Amino acid sequence: MPFESLHTHTTLSDGKLSHQEMFELAETLGVSVIAFTDHDAILNNKAYAYLDSVRNSRTKWVSGIEISAAPPKEISGLGKGGLHVVGLFVDPNNEALMEHCTKAQSARIVRMEKIVGNLTGLGFTISTEDCLKASGGEAVGRPHIVEALKNHEENEGVMAVLVEKMKSEAETNESVRVKYEKMIGGGPHQLPYSLFLSPDAYFKAYEEVSYAPDLDETTKLIRDAGGISIIAHYFTIKQKMPFPFIEKLLEEKRIDGLETVYGLWKMGQKDEAELEMEKTEIRRLLLKHNGIESGGPDAHTEEDMRKYVDLGSFSALSIGMTEKILSSGKVNKDWSSL
Repeated sequence: MPFESLHTHTTLSDGKLSHQEMFELAETLGVSVIAFTDHDAILNNKAYAYLDSVRNSRTKWVSGIEISAAPPKEISGLGKGGLHVVGLFVDPNNEALMEHCTKAQSARIVRMEKIVGNLTGLGFTISTEDCLKASGGEAVGRPHIVEALKNHEENEGVMAVLVEKMKSEAETNESVRVKYEKMIGGGPHQLPYSLFLSPDAYFKAYEEVSYAPDLDETTKLIRDAGGISIIAHYFTIKQKMPFPFIEKLLEEKRIDGLETVYGLWKMGQKDEAELEMEKTEIRRLLLKHNGIESGGPDAHTEEDMRKYVDLGSFSALSIGMTEKILSSGKVNKDWSSL
């Protein structure tokens, strides 16, 4: 089936595969279109040179980015960097976008240093050098911090102690119980984020970045670079940006669309049904306001991409997305192999 992956990461940010490795994997698995959407990072010269050499492949590629944005000015409580916006068909040579990436990567390193301090305060063994090694020295994200933690065996014991502390309080505190059950339901993949690496985590280790453009500034950055602005994985922001506000953004043309294929790791989990109802409402709003559907596996590893393709009922919803994006007239093919 001609599945599309319009949300994919590489070693340029927090993915485990290079652009060549991810592209070759997508080609092997029969993925028809793959967009490279690294966190606050655009195609560098090496990546573009490789992708330029495979323009005639059956699998097509798209230049993209995923910007960690601040919420629009009307919204409070979400925090800088808490809103993820995917830009598709962006010019990687756009000066404003390049400047944004430089600022964002510097801010990520400062944030990482603060988080490392918080984690050592919780009893973990971790250093800034560990995190930089995990990231390759740039685009340091939370997955790199998680990887750095796993490289010290003693951290497993610390994690178990923290989980037990939360479990104990959950027995007498209803709000903690709800949070604990949601954390456990998310599986081991999400455990460190729910426990201490998210804004609303039970233990305080998360820090905001010092720099992040707000939603309207982010949309301008993306559109000025020739792309479209897509809100990613809505479930991460739905408490702060409910559907009526999303509809307002669509009405006012402050975004171009939202992902409707997302949450791969929630498939088969306790809240899968809730997620599907959420996506149904997003599709309704996009249809009503002529918005654009996008999405994909949010793949960071080979395992992610293989799971995406294997889960046909999930990935089939991506078929034809790129064709619809092109037919909208909002982008051109310059920064793709289409």
